[in-house]
Amino acid sequence: MDRKILLLLLLVAPAAGYAQQEDRADSTATFSAPKGFFDNIKYYLKNTNVEKKKKKVDLSFIGGPVYTPETSFGIAVMMAAQYKTDKTDSLLPVSNAAVYASGALTGFYGIGISNTTIFPHDRFRLALKASFSSRPNKYWGIGYEAGSHKDDYTEYVQLTEKLQADFSINLNGNLFMGLCTQIQNVQTKKLDTAGGKPLMVPGKVLGIGAGPFIVYDTRDFIPNAYKGMYIRLGYRFFPSFLGNKTVFSQLDLQFDWYKQLWKGAVLATDLYAEERSGDVPWSLLGEAGGSNRLRGYYEGRFRDKNYLAAQVELRQKIYNRSGVVAWIGGGNVFPRFNELEFRQSLVSYGIGYRWEFKKRINIRLDYGMGKDQSGFYFGINEVF
Repeated sequence: MDRKILLLLLLVAPAAGYAQQEDRADSTATFSAPKGFFDNIKYYLKNTNVEKKKKKVDLSFIGGPVYTPETSFGIAVMMAAQYKTDKTDSLLPVSNAAVYASGALTGFYGIGISNTTIFPHDRFRLALKASFSSRPNKYWGIGYEAGSHKDDYTEYVQLTEKLQADFSINLNGNLFMGLCTQIQNVQTKKLDTAGGKPLMVPGKVLGIGAGPFIVYDTRDFIPNAYKGMYIRLGYRFFPSFLGNKTVFSQLDLQFDWYKQLWKGAVLATDLYAEERSGDVPWSLLGEAGGSNRLRGYYEGRFRDKNYLAAQVELRQKIYNRSGVVAWIGGGNVFPRFNELEFRQSLVSYGIGYRWEFKKRINIRLDYGMGKDQSGFYFGINEVF
């Protein structure tokens, strides 16, 4: 690996060196013994995707510079883990976890974890996402028209605590049913109260909800599928007795489909919809943009009760552990389905680079473009 890629990807030399010492005995690679700082890092990176069958948990660390429209330039460090709850079962899908921490020049900082645990015989699954962040933010208001005025927003600092847990039971092979719990606590600080800016309610917004969901999943590998499909239909209710100041509900649908086209090429399709009813707080509305859907738009610039998004992505391996992607997508935010207007659609397209950090676990660097915005995104695992 050349020095340019090395400097882009790695800032976590101490963790790399430690992990390299542990991994050397398990590696089947035939690299010469590392000498010096850069040789140790290069040796570690060359071995991160070597399967370590003797280990109960396969851990790797990486870090590097990041840039997003929401946080500007910063640094992120990540740890990836793969494991099986029953190593004797060759057919059991691999469980995975990613832990990250990041900070940016704007004052943003955050930590989080994303984890999918598949229990023995695939009888139960637990998907967990938890995060805490503090970041300077912008509020344009609610609806497409509010977000269309690019330079008309209120600045503030947003502290966000999120937790979502999906626990499901295998009903019949690829069909799962379970309960989803969501907790989101948002606090606003340093609110710009200058006249003429979009009005937002300061203070604390707590949302606690729960409800059933059903999943049909035939993906061959959860973090980076080459074939199969994933369908999830879920409902969450946010009642007053759980501490919510207003009562509302959310229905969401996700449909992902994957197909291998030719050697090293995968066509991935993602359709997503959110529908809310009741008195929904501004911080729990559907938000377009961000690092997963409608890449290129500032996350939360366009928000409303309902959100539709679709994207098609071509993923192609090009050499050794490197790959590229190209995508195009679109979406809408709107208050009611009878008010959906296609002229208000948000278009997103872009290209990205992939580097196989671990076996079928990719580090991604994307550049997304929208109507009047664009941005770089750095992360681990595919966006869907």
